Amino acid sequence: MRKSTTDEQSPAFQFYAGDWISNPNRLKLNLEEQGAYILLYCWCWRGFRIQYDMEILSKMCNCRLDKVKLIFPKIEHLFNKEKDKDGKTYLTCKQAEEERKIQGKNRQRRSIAGKKGAKIRWSEESLEEDETSIRKITKTKEK
Repeated sequence: MRKSTTDEQSPAFQFYAGDWISNPNRLKLNLEEQGAYILLYCWCWRGFRIQYDMEILSKMCNCRLDKVKLIFPKIEHLFNKEKDKDGKTYLTCKQAEEERKIQGKNRQRRSIAGKKGAKIRWSEESLEEDETSIRKITKTKEK
C-alpha cells in the first residue's frame, strides 16, 4: 500500500496528548468512534491511504460491518476521499498527511544543516586545524 520505495516513511508520528484531549473534532466522538479513527489514522500512516470499502474498513477497525457503517459517517470528515486511476476510492487521513508534511520539512531542514556541517567539518582548513591539534596533543603526551 506504500506509494513507492523511494518515499521516506517514518515509522512513527507525533501524538500530543494535549491536542488529542482538547481537539473539538475528537470531543464530538464517542469512545468507539475515537478508537475507529485512531486505528484508521494508523493504517493511513503506514500505507499512505486505505481503500474506501466498508468491509475493509470494518476489518481494519476490528469490528462488524454493521458497526463500521454506523461509526464511519461520524468520522468521515477527518479523511479525504480520492478516486484513483483504477477507479477505486481511497481515503487519506487529513491529520496524518499534515504530520507527514511537517516531518518532511524537518527532515529536509536537518539534511541541509548536516550538509553545511559536513562541508565545514571536512574542508581543507578544518582538516589542517585537526592535524595541528593532534600534533599539539602528541607533543604534550611525549613530555
